[in-house]
Amino acid sequence: MVERRSAPRVNVSFPLRVGGISGRGEGQAVNMSLSGVLFASDAELEERELVVLRIGLDADTTVDCVAQIVRADDRGGTQLYGAAFRYLSAADRQRLNFALLLLREPALSGRLGRPI
Repeated sequence: MVERRSAPRVNVSFPLRVGGISGRGEGQAVNMSLSGVLFASDAELEERELVVLRIGLDADTTVDCVAQIVRADDRGGTQLYGAAFRYLSAADRQRLNFALLLLREPALSGRLGRPI
């Protein structure tokens, strides 16, 4: 199988809200990159549907984006969706990039944010 992802995936556990034409609900991001997210949700969504996602990176930081559902799988009663980001503001992209960097490189989390 050929890997088609343009950005590395990071395992995460971020809460999210999703809304689209066919449904809305709460969910949990399972893994993500700068190009998309795999999430579990109670929403009933259709492949190719455009949705709005609000992803909570921490208690004070959220990322809002428009994404397209590219895959929907039922895994043992849990509905998983793969979504490709279609619109992510520059500020939200920067917040997401920073959060994913800290998850990929945990040693940095203690060093970043300290005064020089």
